[in-house]
Amino acid sequence: MHIKTNHLLTFAILLLAVIAYLSVSRPLRFEDQRKEREQVVKVRLLTIRNAAEHYRADSGHYANSFDQLVNAHYLTDSLRFVPYSDGEPFHLAAAIQTTMLGEDEPLMECGAEYSQYLKGLAEDEVSRLTEQAVERGAYPGLCIGSLTENNHNAGNWE
Repeated sequence: MHIKTNHLLTFAILLLAVIAYLSVSRPLRFEDQRKEREQVVKVRLLTIRNAAEHYRADSGHYANSFDQLVNAHYLTDSLRFVPYSDGEPFHLAAAIQTTMLGEDEPLMECGAEYSQYLKGLAEDEVSRLTEQAVERGAYPGLCIGSLTENNHNAGNWE
């Protein structure tokens, strides 16, 4: 009887140790995967920014769609899609803002939401990140540029 109790206690201790390890390692694995995926998305956004700025230099305004960038040979078609998203496109928009001096200023914004490039990872962690961004009034993911102010197409991570 005493040996059975020792085995049960040993098993219970091992089970608790495994549960403790998993509760600590899950968030760490999520953060590692998030960082890895964000690096890939950032590179793609920087490529899009470069193409959009070349388009603007040649045309005087930003492209309203990826089709414009692709058809004008500034970007290959495959770069419009968010990595890890199962083929979802980046959000791309352009606008003209009138400055206080009355001059028209072209603006652009391109981004990928957490739900796109973190697809397949811990949904509760993705939801938490999204909620935190919304609470701060920030873009819920990675983006370049802004449709409300000229930030010189900086990335929200820069």
